[in-house]
Amino acid sequence: MSDEIPIEVQMDIVRRLPVKRILQCRSVSKSWKSAIDTLYFTVKSGVRQANHFPYVLHYRQGFKGYIHYVCQNFAFTPVHTNFSFSDLKPIGWSHGVWAFSCVRNLPHCMVFVWNPSIKRSVGTLIPYLTIAQTYEKRLLAFGIRPDNLDPTILKIAYPFKPENPWCVLIFSFNSKQWKHLENEFLPRQSIRLKKSSQAVVDGHIFWCAYESLFTNDGSEYKSYMLVSFNLVTHRFHVLDIPDKLLFQLPVPFYVSNLRDNVVVSGNLNVEDHFVFHVWILEVVGRCIESFKCLISIPTPCPLKLVGFDNTNNPILEVQKPEGYVMNLVVYNVSSGTFLYFGGEGNCASFFINPNCESLILQTHEDKTVY
Repeated sequence: MSDEIPIEVQMDIVRRLPVKRILQCRSVSKSWKSAIDTLYFTVKSGVRQANHFPYVLHYRQGFKGYIHYVCQNFAFTPVHTNFSFSDLKPIGWSHGVWAFSCVRNLPHCMVFVWNPSIKRSVGTLIPYLTIAQTYEKRLLAFGIRPDNLDPTILKIAYPFKPENPWCVLIFSFNSKQWKHLENEFLPRQSIRLKKSSQAVVDGHIFWCAYESLFTNDGSEYKSYMLVSFNLVTHRFHVLDIPDKLLFQLPVPFYVSNLRDNVVVSGNLNVEDHFVFHVWILEVVGRCIESFKCLISIPTPCPLKLVGFDNTNNPILEVQKPEGYVMNLVVYNVSSGTFLYFGGEGNCASFFINPNCESLILQTHEDKTVY
């Protein structure tokens, strides 16, 4: 490319190329490498859906972990990496980047984030702040900050006694530092999050949450809600569920997403069978403005929502009749039929997400642990 063209214009052209081509452009010249290897270029390049292999699937089978690219007809292609998935547990996914926790030498725990489109992973050790480690009930969360594409880890710890406060730490991979969140940013200390599901939607991490309350006669019950964390302002918010929806929801329910919408799902036990429901929520600010039932599926056994295909059909985890092995199936909403997706794995081990491409993590040296 001519030297008479300003470098800013050259980079504006380069950033429109596929991620693989952009990485090749780093070897064109020192000036190109210097311009590409910046957070500014990463943010300007953005995140795009991969043209090949629309999904990435992770699951466990016995004590081994597997990860595959999945094409439109649900054929699997193994993802080749230089690390093993057997010791890893997925925390979350956002903008094409995965986060895993790894506990090899107790009590030390590491979180590492991995961008398969550029084959780069970076980790951080999880700090403990309490003297007695059994004092903590720990939950990890992950999301990408939308304004600067900063991979962010949350460590949420609270003691078993609800009268004691939360302790929340946040790690930014751009700053490479842990930060302690002040109490004014936190929700009520009596709230507890369900770590079995979380979803990142529109710059927020969402969880199912509950609070233990007592009636006048002293009996205990749980009040359920949604809790969100704003990845830009670093504040938690409590979203009360409308009574009309709460009356229909099984508790606890699971939180996921359908692209830019929050989704909640669960199984209602109806006499001798179950009915699996999926609701899509319209969340505006700190309120659930509206909701509608997307799918209702009568089923002899409980189902678990794993994701959606490109036509909004749900991808579900279902138990095989002969044992505890789980299968993935796709439920065709228009025909009311199930299609075998492929793969057999442990219960609650399936994680499937859109295969997105980005340059997130390209400013970090591969396998660095902070």
